[in-house]
Amino acid sequence: MLAPIKHLLSNYRIVLASGSPRRQELVQMLGLNAELCPSTFAEDLNVADFKEFSDYIEATALGKAEEVFSRLSSTGDDKQLLVIAADTMVTLGKEIYGKPKDAADAVRMLTNLSGACNRVFTGVVLKHANGVRKFTDTADVYFGELSAAQIQSYVDSGHPLDKAGAYGVQGQGGALIPRIDGDFYCVMGLPLHRLCCELNKLFLEELTE
Repeated sequence: MLAPIKHLLSNYRIVLASGSPRRQELVQMLGLNAELCPSTFAEDLNVADFKEFSDYIEATALGKAEEVFSRLSSTGDDKQLLVIAADTMVTLGKEIYGKPKDAADAVRMLTNLSGACNRVFTGVVLKHANGVRKFTDTADVYFGELSAAQIQSYVDSGHPLDKAGAYGVQGQGGALIPRIDGDFYCVMGLPLHRLCCELNKLFLEELTE
């Protein structure tokens, strides 16, 4: 997927505006070396100020990308800087399900998600000195009917407590989900196919300028 621009990307220092080893592994699956640099962006935007969930999630990802780019671009590295930022959220109807506040909140979320279809939004921003590209990918995640005991067991494992919507599609959480419509990697936090498409567009535009 990245063959047309591999020679261009080799000239870049690729940084993920994230502390997520999972996202780093996903980028490495594409054959790219990416370092982690968590953003200090406050992530306190008011969703009510945005018309669409996609606008909100992209604005959050943009805030992360701009903060990291500004901080690192002054370090004098001999390679050009490419920052990739992403943010993921789970929605059920008009309600956003962020990371649970505690175990009881995780139980509440999973109880509501049981037997229902939730929508995952992952907003991604690619930023370097000559350009910015933003996009949002979505996936519909269908949960099986979960008993109270199954929910409690999953919460007790600790896996849901640091994840949007109180679940991860990887690991034990995958057993809760019989069907996904959309990119599996969008649910994991970084849609790989769309990321490759957008990287190609961003860098091939430079070649034709």
